[in-house]
Amino acid sequence: MTEQTLPTIPSPPTSTGLPPLPVAIQMIGVITIAMVGSSISSQLVDLAIADVGGGFSVSSDQASWVACVATMAEVVGIPIAATLVRAVSLRTLVLWTAFGFALSALVSLQVGSEQELLVARALQSFCSGILSVLMFVTVVATLPAGPRRNIGLAAFGFASTAPTALNASVGAFVTERFGWEGLYYFDIAWAVVLLVFAWRIIRPVPPAMRLSEIDWIGYVAISIGLAALILFMKQGDRFFWLESPIIVRAGILAAVMVPIAVLMLLLRKHPLMDLLLLAKPTFGWAIVLATFYRFGLVMTAFVVPQALARLQGFRMPEIADANIWMFWAECVGFPIAWFWASRGDARLPLSLGLALFAVGAFLSTYLTPGWQAGDFRLTMIAIGLGQGLFLVPTVFYATRDVAPQQGTTAASLFNLSRVVGQTFGIAIIGSLITEREKFHSALLVDSLNDANPAFAERFNGLVATFLGANGDQPSAELQAWKSLSGTASSQAYVLAFADAFVLISLVLALSAILVLMLPPLRERAEKPRSSATPAQSRTDKPIASLGAT
Repeated sequence: MTEQTLPTIPSPPTSTGLPPLPVAIQMIGVITIAMVGSSISSQLVDLAIADVGGGFSVSSDQASWVACVATMAEVVGIPIAATLVRAVSLRTLVLWTAFGFALSALVSLQVGSEQELLVARALQSFCSGILSVLMFVTVVATLPAGPRRNIGLAAFGFASTAPTALNASVGAFVTERFGWEGLYYFDIAWAVVLLVFAWRIIRPVPPAMRLSEIDWIGYVAISIGLAALILFMKQGDRFFWLESPIIVRAGILAAVMVPIAVLMLLLRKHPLMDLLLLAKPTFGWAIVLATFYRFGLVMTAFVVPQALARLQGFRMPEIADANIWMFWAECVGFPIAWFWASRGDARLPLSLGLALFAVGAFLSTYLTPGWQAGDFRLTMIAIGLGQGLFLVPTVFYATRDVAPQQGTTAASLFNLSRVVGQTFGIAIIGSLITEREKFHSALLVDSLNDANPAFAERFNGLVATFLGANGDQPSAELQAWKSLSGTASSQAYVLAFADAFVLISLVLALSAILVLMLPPLRERAEKPRSSATPAQSRTDKPIASLGAT
């Protein structure tokens, strides 16, 4: 049994420090468990918020803070994760975060108050944020640039996306058998599996830097800014935005701290993240497109589940019936995207993927109050294919021109775009649905009067029906009003959801055209990089603390 020190990310094809391919596959397999498990866990908090609230006997508003704090803690864990790999080694980081994740899930089952639950969930999601970064780091640190790394990056894309399609199925499975506690049993189970495999496969190596060398000031600044931004976006619609003092203070704090943190990261000699990487066209555009992609993914992670829950009263089992079609389409889309982007112009599958997203959203504009999970089937299939076609070439672009010293920045920013982009999308679409529902309700209510012949006929028919059932005229009229009000409310939500699908389809259709402005992926500069680039002068030594058997 030997220990091996691996080079930074990304490494040149001729690097001799890379592990043998079977060892690299084993390490990537271990970290894939972390990626998939942490992603499903973080999304289950939002999807199963009613189960969590019921389990702890708290209101929906109180339960929403559990999901909000979880996302805040996750976004705080992401910026530091790749740097901690250098400071403590991959093995140590995986073992401690997996242990912390499992322990906090176990504690969550024993807590006696909402405050204790918030603390436990914050620790759990902080560990989840760290684990979600490590697959990107491991793939580009263990596989040489070229076909093998492309396969690894495609696997990373699939592992980061599949949980969105599988979370409802997993949640339905565990809650049907174990109740709300099953959500935490799932977290404990996959974390223990990760601990065992990480202990056996990933070997200890010396750290590449000291913890004291980390840019802690920059980390604290960016963490405060991002956490406040998440709070502002995630709870703004629920608490009527600027009408809530908490939301106002969070918005002001984010508006102050995010620019300060960016300025600090740009001016410091050895920053936590080298933001100059965003100036590179391939990486900068990849981050922008990844953010748009997460905006589109809001349709499957938020809008479709909300529509099924609001219109039909569906829970996770029924939502899973809709989402599973997206998973099967992803299984087809990702291999096609890898083959196409590796051998042709990567801009074409990227554009087609966004176009399929737009088509899927447009198909859902025909939503009616009677739609079931099966009616979203074509939408989910189009989105599943689009995810693969889009995400694979995007990660190819994101890693093409990244210097070794900028590897930690690339891993952090790519994962930040995932969380911030999706939270931003939910905030925008959620507010749109709320406001459009009010608008359509006002129009529909105006039509509910005796001057409308259709209304009068319908109302009198309902009164006659209810009168025949109970024989009481005032009660029959009240029941008729309630029935018509419920129908109007349902129709208002249908129209609001349709408006949301229209907006998503327009944004994604525009994005599908804009991606053609990207430079061809196969164009590379003939001259080698200078040995003293600005990025190298701003960053620390390469990551060299991944271990393998």
